[in-house]
Amino acid sequence: MSHWTREQLHQILTEAFGAERVATLDDTETTLQVVLADAGDLEVTLVASEHQVYCSTPLVTGAQVRDRAAFNDACMRLNPINPLSNLGLATVDGQDVYVVFGELSADSTAEQIVHEIRTLGVNAIDAIETLQTYLVTA
Repeated sequence: MSHWTREQLHQILTEAFGAERVATLDDTETTLQVVLADAGDLEVTLVASEHQVYCSTPLVTGAQVRDRAAFNDACMRLNPINPLSNLGLATVDGQDVYVVFGELSADSTAEQIVHEIRTLGVNAIDAIETLQTYLVTA
């Protein structure tokens, strides 16, 4: 069992970000989404488990990247200087999606969880600005 219940997480996130910015994503016990107004309505998914609280947001799809090898290299170089967050690659609906993510202990305080979410938003914006030159332009 998770240290945090969905109801507890929903309450702390509602207090921090506003009720209209927090939603339950599915029928699981601890998956929520927060929309960050300060980060251009960036959507952060939060999943709590017995041992950790995982936060993530999509950055770009693989199809949006002009040169995947160069983009991957740039991501790897950006990763060590990205405080509290990491860059990764996930498969969503059969499609490669670059993500920014962070993890905390399930014993983290409400303040630490809110700080992680805010930092993730800042880091995602910084990452996309830094990596913009690697993206396909419309």
